[in-house]
Amino acid sequence: MTASLTPPRMPLWTKAAYGFADTGINVFVIFKGLLILAFMVQYAGIDPALAGWVTSSVLVLDIITDPIMGWISDRTGGRFGRRHPYIFSGTVLMVALMVLTFAVPAGLGPQAAALWILLFFGLSSIAFTMVAIPYSSLAVEITDSPRERSTMTGWRMAAAGLGILLTGGAFPILINPSGLGLSHPVAILVYAPIVIGTIWLACLATYRFRNTRPTTPVSLGRQVGAALRNRRFVVLVAVYGVQTIGIAVITAGIPFAAAELIITKGASGALATVYVLGAFSTAFALFVLGSMLSQAVWVALSAAMGKITTFAVGTLYYAAVLTGFFLVLPTTGMIEAGQTNLALITLFIFLIGSANGCYQQLPWAIMPDLVDWSAKRESFEVAGAFSGFWLLGQKVGNAIAPLFFTQILAAYGWIATQDGGASVDQPDAAVAALRWSLTLVPAGLFAVSVPLYLWLDRWAKAAQDAT
Repeated sequence: MTASLTPPRMPLWTKAAYGFADTGINVFVIFKGLLILAFMVQYAGIDPALAGWVTSSVLVLDIITDPIMGWISDRTGGRFGRRHPYIFSGTVLMVALMVLTFAVPAGLGPQAAALWILLFFGLSSIAFTMVAIPYSSLAVEITDSPRERSTMTGWRMAAAGLGILLTGGAFPILINPSGLGLSHPVAILVYAPIVIGTIWLACLATYRFRNTRPTTPVSLGRQVGAALRNRRFVVLVAVYGVQTIGIAVITAGIPFAAAELIITKGASGALATVYVLGAFSTAFALFVLGSMLSQAVWVALSAAMGKITTFAVGTLYYAAVLTGFFLVLPTTGMIEAGQTNLALITLFIFLIGSANGCYQQLPWAIMPDLVDWSAKRESFEVAGAFSGFWLLGQKVGNAIAPLFFTQILAAYGWIATQDGGASVDQPDAAVAALRWSLTLVPAGLFAVSVPLYLWLDRWAKAAQDAT
């Protein structure tokens, strides 16, 4: 006897098109998390301390505008739908404002340049929020099938990896004088067709599934109360936020480490081939590659040991690998003497990426399990509200990290430049500070977070079981 299978409500190409918007979205994610800070310090001559304040100020703005955009799009109705008008228009604004952020007029001093970047980076972040928040909400609205949502998420993760590699790996080649030598505004224009094309394709593919009725949202007070009652969720959000500070410090430090600590001059054989694209592009690509290839390993370990145990083990592994990376990175004396082990550095960058796979996967896998506890007890749909609070922890960590990292560099005398750092020898103390802040600081945060999380989660579980 044969059974007839009910076809999915959405065709596969629609789910794939929805997911591939994350390619364009992650161009901006790398723009704000990796490129802006390096641009200000290495190309706009802005002191690291001031550059950190500019970056963190905009990321704080991002925290504020997220719930506002969610509130606005929830209350939007009409024949074009709740979400599509904002995604469609916000994409063009986002690209234009990214170009303007980099288009600092010649002749501006460091303070004036910082104000220019603050203005247009802030506006581009608002435009990004116009895209990202409605886009994330679409997955809930266009299908009620968990299976279809899982498929869409799979396409999103694949597309996100592509966007990260295309931007973090290729952008340095576009601006490198030894590469194409493009200016920053022209280089970001290269990505305009990718950003607009992938996001608009998602708009068009999902348009017929749009929801045209405004919702009646639950009050913020009820949402906050529900989240606070879920103590295990609050603990995970806090620990994830602390770990995000460490991750964001690593990300912010990659361009500086590529310029000062990853010495590829004189590399031969296989290493010369690996680093043919330059230290920045290669280091970033190795980091992302390690993260992507490790995903299956973390899935298998989760199935064998449980999610929480795997999360703890993976986090301690991350701390150990970062400590090892500190030991293999050359000191200033070793750099001056030409003593650097590029093969070991290459291996450890890949291992750091593999450890980052745990951070990317395990907290996100644990979070829905914890939200289920509230879903069974609250009188309203909690998934959307809890997703917002979950991202809040990540965004707070991302906002703190650039300021924290740049204040360390500034305190040890890091010199801002306008030529990518080629014309300046950084002080030994500044290079040493870069070495330990990029490795030992996040390693310490990860190591401390494990016993703290296990203890607080056990306490929170006991409290919830007693209710």
